[in-house]
Amino acid sequence: MLFSPGFQEAVFVPTVHPFWVLVSIVNFLLLLYFLRRLLWGPITSMLANRAAKIREGLALAEQAKAEREQLKAEIERRLAEAAREAQATAERMTTAAEAAAADIRAQAKAEADRIRERGREDAKQLHDQALAQLRSELAGMVVLAASRVLGREVDAEQHRALIERSLDEAAAQLTDQG
Repeated sequence: MLFSPGFQEAVFVPTVHPFWVLVSIVNFLLLLYFLRRLLWGPITSMLANRAAKIREGLALAEQAKAEREQLKAEIERRLAEAAREAQATAERMTTAAEAAAADIRAQAKAEADRIRERGREDAKQLHDQALAQLRSELAGMVVLAASRVLGREVDAEQHRALIERSLDEAAAQLTDQG
């Protein structure tokens, strides 16, 4: 039946009624008015608030970045300052240690010189004592030998003075030659 030659379908032709067109336009305008009146304000305020929050977040991010850079620069400056102070302290300590070592060396040298000089003085004093003792003994022996040779006693004081003078002259000649 669908394909039967006697069956023809009726063709639907849409017709436009001006009333319905007018009703549709009024309906659209009312919908637009209510949407604008009821939703447009909250939507725009919500979008404005969201844009403000985004701007605020970007500004805070920029501020945090600037603060981070500033803190980084401050930390680098303080590290450099600490390194300079450490270097200066090390140099001061080295200088102080060198000065202390030089002072200790100078004190040791002075002490060694003092000990050496005291040793020389002690040696000279012992030498002088030994010479004096030797002179005394030699004078005594010469007086004894002279009294035996002469067979009589010689005045010991005169003889001793003569010997002392002779020994002093001999010592002076030895020191002039030496």
